[in-house]
Amino acid sequence: MKRALILAAILGALVGLAFLVARPHVPDPASEPYLGLRGASRAKAAGLAIHFRRGDAEQPVAPGTVLRRGDSLRFVVRGERPRTLEVRMRDGAAAPATIFPVGARETPLVKPRETLPIAPVIGAGGTTVVVTALFSDRPRPVGADAEPDTEVVTLAIAKE
Repeated sequence: MKRALILAAILGALVGLAFLVARPHVPDPASEPYLGLRGASRAKAAGLAIHFRRGDAEQPVAPGTVLRRGDSLRFVVRGERPRTLEVRMRDGAAAPATIFPVGARETPLVKPRETLPIAPVIGAGGTTVVVTALFSDRPRPVGADAEPDTEVVTLAIAKE
């Protein structure tokens, strides 16, 4: 009987210790802002697949791609779920401009694999084209600074 009581006390202490050790960590929102879904695949992370058309041929923009004056771009949304999107582009020395959405006050909802209804043409001058996509879980004003819960994806593409 004495051994059964000792065993019950030890097992009770182990269960109590397990509850103490296994309690979840709750992050402080001020020091650890929201970074998106946990455990999500980076292969399907939010971003843009960019294709360029030169003449009659269309090709995807790859790490070694060099754009030329007159090339037109096509953007396809990547991601795991629908989100709101704003796309800004800076071509050479020109000032950055919002190219999607055109004429809207708030960012629209886009779905994965959706082709954006824009086709900007590369202009003369400069050595890079910088495309910035701002993904958010809720609509935000177009042209506003990125909020802490906004995912910013920036792509720099070389240019002749």
